[in-house]
Amino acid sequence: MYNIAPSQEKIVDEVALQVENLLADEGSGHDWQHIRRVWKTAALLGYHESADIYVVSLAALLHDVDDRKLTGDITTEDALPTARRIMAAAGVDAVDLETVCDTIKMIGFHKMLDGGRERTLEAHILSDADQLDAIGAIGIARTFVYGASKKRPMFDPEDTPMVDFTAAQYDANKGSTINHFFEKLLKLRERMHTESGRLEAEKRHATMVSFLGDFFDESSAPKKWTEMLAEYRPVLQTNA
Repeated sequence: MYNIAPSQEKIVDEVALQVENLLADEGSGHDWQHIRRVWKTAALLGYHESADIYVVSLAALLHDVDDRKLTGDITTEDALPTARRIMAAAGVDAVDLETVCDTIKMIGFHKMLDGGRERTLEAHILSDADQLDAIGAIGIARTFVYGASKKRPMFDPEDTPMVDFTAAQYDANKGSTINHFFEKLLKLRERMHTESGRLEAEKRHATMVSFLGDFFDESSAPKKWTEMLAEYRPVLQTNA
């Protein structure tokens, strides 16, 4: 692993094993494979940005274990009981444990809606890695898996996406999976913090736009949907 002491690597591997076991049967798209991808992406971004790879790795591995989407309880996102238990059992010292918890608490779409922001380099790295896994081909697949797990309709042509909403309104929303692309996923490329993240986000964003264009064509969606999508299409460069 990048720039990490053998003793720290041993702890990271133990935490990874515990998270893999915990999320073995998770079915909403926030499973071990999601965590593993975010971990590997965060470690790579962290290496390029000279971040603390130990903190980044632990935060990436544990960033979802107390998330409301998995626990059904908003309060776990502040207390982080599962993350704390796993780190303590693996031998993470008290200072590093609190740094990792602080890093996890800084990220998330809900926090952005409430005016929060990532404040450290390690939080920037984790945010980019997590959001990259929410877009592109993998992001498309995860979005439909999550929507199905919540029994949301795939698409309702008459139900347009929310605009300018609060975190509470976002939580209460029961709109379609297609709406979720407009309410969150198509906006994520603008929230990248690192240059590597921005470059990859552009590629994955284009994949989503192409998919949605095909989806609207095949479903004979009303014209308003392609018009909404036009805002997110890449700008074509022309020679003067």
